Order: sequence, then structure tokens, then C-alpha cells
Amino acid sequence: MSEALRLAREGAVWVLAAALVAAAIGAPLLAPYDPGLLAGPPFAPPSPTYLLGTNDVGQDLLSQLLYGVRTSLLVAGSVALLSTLLSWAVGLAAGVSRPAEAVLMPLVELLLALPSLPLYMLTVTLVGPSLPHLVLMLALLSWPAFARVVRSVVITERAAPYVEAARALGATRRHLAWQHLLPATLDVLPTKLILTVRFAIFAEATLAFLGLGDPATISCGTMLSRAFDDPLLFNRPVWPWLVLPPAAAIMALVLTAAWMSRALEARLAPSRRVPGRPRPVDA
Repeated sequence: MSEALRLAREGAVWVLAAALVAAAIGAPLLAPYDPGLLAGPPFAPPSPTYLLGTNDVGQDLLSQLLYGVRTSLLVAGSVALLSTLLSWAVGLAAGVSRPAEAVLMPLVELLLALPSLPLYMLTVTLVGPSLPHLVLMLALLSWPAFARVVRSVVITERAAPYVEAARALGATRRHLAWQHLLPATLDVLPTKLILTVRFAIFAEATLAFLGLGDPATISCGTMLSRAFDDPLLFNRPVWPWLVLPPAAAIMALVLTAAWMSRALEARLAPSRRVPGRPRPVDA
């Protein structure tokens, strides 16, 4: 029964993830109105014409919500890809080369020691609040933790008998890195990608809510920021429709990513327990 319940939970998580991705991809087809144009009177309540109502200038909230989810997933996917590539490069270099380790790991430790949110706010303020800048900034500041994991896996694999045998047969450092050490880090890739997606969704929404997002881009964070800019927000009868849908979308995205990472970690963990080989630890 517990196994059936676990499979049911995993299935529900994947269905929810697929629905969110489908809504993001199909936003231009699913949105009833152009999210940037006026669709009706300001603060219209939910109705068959406006399913979630309209905001303070008459823009359709359902259309904005669909495009907001689209923006969140676009930012998260781009950040996850860039961050993973950088993590791999740094972690592999630090695990293979001691001179590279001496240069790169102090930088990793420094970035991990800095407070995240003030650093993000300072960086966005300096480079400007645009979507490409936000993606690049989040990617550059989210790679250190996974770089340490990659390095620890590489160091563990470097002492494995098959790597020692390849080295004894004359394999070059580049051959060892690409043919043996880098493939050993693939087990942690899915979990890393999804955790970075979760981080990027939350970071983008937070910065947008604080007014540090791209003002020309619609996201769930900018929807919340616009709603809370109204000093009379909670005196309006439609305030739940201004606040709850984008907040619920952010929570759904973040929680879905967290549940997916846990499910993948549970499935991948048994495959990492190779007899006679120690589990990778964070060095």
C-alpha cells in the first residue's frame, strides 16, 4: 500500500508539472486577451468574461497569470542550464587539477558565505533590471553549491580502481576527465537541475515583487508587486483575485519542483550505492 501511495504521489506531481509546463507553453493560445492591453473596466470581478477579473488598469488577470508562469519557467530553465554548465566546469577543474582547485575553491567558499538576497539586489541594481541580466546574474550566483558537489564526486571517483587502472595504462588527464570522471557526476544532474529551477522561480518572484524585476515583462512577482502598490488594496472587494492567483502559482511552481527533486533523489539514491565504493560527500 505504501508503494502504491508513493507511486500515486509521484504521478500527481508529474501531472501537475506537465500541466504547468503546458500552460506556460500554450499561454499565447490559452490567454483570452493580450496581457499587456486593456481588456475591460478596472477592478472587474471574476465573471464569464474575465475569469479572474481585471487589475487596476483593466488588464485581464488570467492572461497575465498564464504569461507570468511562462516567464517564471523561462527564467528558471535558462538559469538551471547556465548554472549547471558552470558548476560542471568549475567542479571538474577543481577535482582534477590541484592548481585550479587552489584558485577556484576559495572563490566558491566566498560566494557561499555571502548573503544571497542582498547580493542579488545589489547585482540587479548595478546591471539594470532586465530579463537577460536577471538570468545571467542568477546563473552566476547559483553555481557554487553544486560545484562543490561535482568536485567531491570527482575526487571520490579519481581514487576508484578503474580510474587508477586507466591512469596506469597511460590515459591523459583530459581522457580521464571526459571518459570517466565527468560521467560519474551525471547521477546528480537531474536533482541539481530541478533544485536550481526551484531556486530561480523563487528568486525571480522575490526580486520582481521588490521592484527589481524587468518592468517590461509580466511575471507572477510583478503581478503581486503591482497589486501591493495600491494603498487601498485590502479595501477593495476584488483583492483576493489580485493577490491569491499569482501567489498560488508561485507556490505551485516551487512546491512542484521540490517534490520532483525529492522523487528523483529517492529513485536515484539506490543506484549510487555501489558495493565497495564510498558515497560521495561534500568535501
